[in-house]
Amino acid sequence: MNKLATEKSLYLKQHADNPVNWFPWSDEAFDMAKKNDMPIMLSVGYSACHWCHVMAQESFEDMETAKLLNKYFINIKVDKEERPDLDKVYQLSQAIITGRTGGWPLTIFMSPNKIPFFAGTYFPNEQKYGLPSFKEILERVNDFYRKQKNDIEEQNIKISKIFQDLNRKTNDRETIDQTFINKIQSDLISNIDKIHGGFGSAPKFPQTYNLSFILNCINKSDKENLENISNTVERMCLGGIFDQLEGGFFRYSVDDVWMIPHFEKMLYDNGPLIELLCKIYRMTSNPIFLKRLKQTSNWLINKMQDEVGGFYSSIDADSEHVEGKYYVWEREELESILDNEEFKIVEKSYFVNNKPNFEGKYHFHITKESKKDFFENETKIDVINGKLNKIRNKRVAPNIDKKFLVSWNALAIIGLINAYKLTGETSFFKSANECFHFIKKNLWKNRKLFACFNEGPCFEGYLDDYAFLLKATLELLKAEWNTENFYFAQELADVIIKDFQDYENGGFYFTSKNHEELIYRPQTFTDESLPSGNSLAIDSLIELGFLEGKNEYIDVAEKAILSASDSLRRSGPSHASLLIATMNIVVPKRIIIIRCPKAKIEDYKKTIFLLKKDHSNCFFINNEESDMPKELSSKKSIDSFTAYICEGFKCLTPINDFQILLKELS
Repeated sequence: MNKLATEKSLYLKQHADNPVNWFPWSDEAFDMAKKNDMPIMLSVGYSACHWCHVMAQESFEDMETAKLLNKYFINIKVDKEERPDLDKVYQLSQAIITGRTGGWPLTIFMSPNKIPFFAGTYFPNEQKYGLPSFKEILERVNDFYRKQKNDIEEQNIKISKIFQDLNRKTNDRETIDQTFINKIQSDLISNIDKIHGGFGSAPKFPQTYNLSFILNCINKSDKENLENISNTVERMCLGGIFDQLEGGFFRYSVDDVWMIPHFEKMLYDNGPLIELLCKIYRMTSNPIFLKRLKQTSNWLINKMQDEVGGFYSSIDADSEHVEGKYYVWEREELESILDNEEFKIVEKSYFVNNKPNFEGKYHFHITKESKKDFFENETKIDVINGKLNKIRNKRVAPNIDKKFLVSWNALAIIGLINAYKLTGETSFFKSANECFHFIKKNLWKNRKLFACFNEGPCFEGYLDDYAFLLKATLELLKAEWNTENFYFAQELADVIIKDFQDYENGGFYFTSKNHEELIYRPQTFTDESLPSGNSLAIDSLIELGFLEGKNEYIDVAEKAILSASDSLRRSGPSHASLLIATMNIVVPKRIIIIRCPKAKIEDYKKTIFLLKKDHSNCFFINNEESDMPKELSSKKSIDSFTAYICEGFKCLTPINDFQILLKELS
């Protein structure tokens, strides 16, 4: 047994019985490497990663490979979900060394000074896929380390210089204006697959933030672009990337038509997808969007939410060491469960060309051709799905990674609050509120946020944790005002500015000033699997600044946008969430503050939430609310009802009649 047995991470525990002498990321490991002059093999992955499991089974469980690893290297295993800082640093290192995009498992060979000299991702146990065997890599890397020390030292200097230059900004910073935003919108739209939906070709990821950005740029009269986005989202909702029986979206599609997914389910995908479905339903009234957002919200609550309130991180792609086994069906099995009519409906609606579509089995997928049959039999299909799901629940289920990550939980809160506002289903609000209070109670200690809860709080919070939770707090305040939560939002914002800000150039680092010193302090503005932490920090600081009239928040946000201008102009389409935030400066965000009797709030909320036009920045504050900041407390109710509509630092004449407000909003 190695040194992972006492770790809390499910991913690390999965490797505790390997014959590899694993260490967690620790001073002990690096001290031993220095003492014995041994290179380090760093392996980064996560529990739901299929190819991580493949490499583990092929290499890390293999005695011959383990002997080489233990003889030549100090071996460190990292859960990238616990340590996204390390993942960001060494994914970037891999890109610098190889010139290729990274992924998981990430395989890094580095000197005891933590600077890498060789990198890759998955390596097979024998030569295939155009890759050398992992054992061959180990022999070659060890030989290189022993015989080419000078070359490694020279490369280390070059890599260190690249890292030093990465966060340097030019003095020539251009303001991001509407013309630039329009260009990025046009670039993204030109890359849409107008037949099958999505961007580019396989593998296809939802790219939720790109879709959301385009929706923010267009209106209902822009029928062509709205149809292209609607087609993308509908194909995802009907395709195999969506779990047709239980709800929830898988990670991505391996094909162009959204049929066969990579079968892991990630919390961080599903919260933002719920928010996107709410947004596009308001614009199109397509009932499949409403249905899928409800199904996904209920799946989150029923399958991913712990009784303490937090949401689990992910569900594995594999069960019984086979990817997708839990989700796919054999024809004979379906025939034995369903009656003749039900089977024919499944055959017409879910089968593709009446042939198996995944390794000799059937994964449910609704094609453009079978869509008509599906909708004609939708009520019956709901019954069939329920029957099949009961059977499926008896199978050996994939592992669930039950750690709670603040940033991912915050995205789930945001999605559920949007679902509540659209549908009025109180279970969605209750779920989001319980999650928020779990985080606030268990992971906010002495004005410091922890990133993860796994048998207790662990790992100091990263920018994403603070920024996403700040955004979630503001969304929760729109659903139900609570002055204590408002002050909590202020505290989060103040820590972001004090501990994460790049005071010289603007913008925010991924790690705080109190964090462990790494070979590079990441500062990124691009969206990856998650939206950029800088983007949500900027967006929330703008909203909070306008809400309480605090110039400091606006100034810091504007400086951050200027700091991002280099990055934006190099690769605008990869900054969708930042552009959404920037739009709130280009066209100042409209904020509506409604003061009224407590007894009337629910009626007013329901009426405004159900308007087709999205008025997502409404705050409903009862007239008796006290101890509020000066700017908010000055917006008092005149008689029993007053609405203040503000754009930036400018407010319109107060409205004292709810019906007049509705006309204004409509």
